[in-house]
Amino acid sequence: GIPEAGLLAQICVDKYADHLPIYRQIKRYERLGMTLNASTINGWLEGINTLLHPLYEALGNIIKRSGYIQADESPIKVLDESKAKAHQGYMWIYRDPVKRLVYFDYQKGRDSSGPIRFLEHFKGYLQTDGYGAYENPQIGGKSGVQLIHCMAHARRYAEKSLDYDKERAEHFLSEVQKLYAIERRIRENDLTDEQILAERQQNAKPILASL
Repeated sequence: GIPEAGLLAQICVDKYADHLPIYRQIKRYERLGMTLNASTINGWLEGINTLLHPLYEALGNIIKRSGYIQADESPIKVLDESKAKAHQGYMWIYRDPVKRLVYFDYQKGRDSSGPIRFLEHFKGYLQTDGYGAYENPQIGGKSGVQLIHCMAHARRYAEKSLDYDKERAEHFLSEVQKLYAIERRIRENDLTDEQILAERQQNAKPILASL
């Protein structure tokens, strides 16, 4: 076929950004008087993937050259055509919070093979939720990588401890609230990187040290 770029872009945005399945898109185009087959659209999507793949690889390389990456993984059901049923896959997400770039890397499992491959040449700070796979010697445990974690996830354990050690758990939670207040001021005042560093060193570091 000879579809215009605008139509292809619309199909991609509808499917991947707005999660509108192909069969629903077909119904919508039928109301406009245009008949499209699923096989036609899927063929277009394969062609689009081929054209966009160099940009996808370039995006990953830009993020890997960053000195600070946030990583997480989310379960996703994937249709297995050979078995006519869905299996549990995982979408691994790598984010450069400074440049606000995000890279999605689908893997069939939650083992460490995916991040080992993607982060093979990464050097810098790697922030995760504490999932053990990131502590692999070839990921967060290798030379040149500083593995750091998330205060929101650490806070959850204090919440779970309220029934067992209320006094210390409440103290921890109140101190974390002070850290959140610092971060809120940073966002509200739209500070520069240098100002953020100074604010955290002056006000947040003593709180963390006391904890």
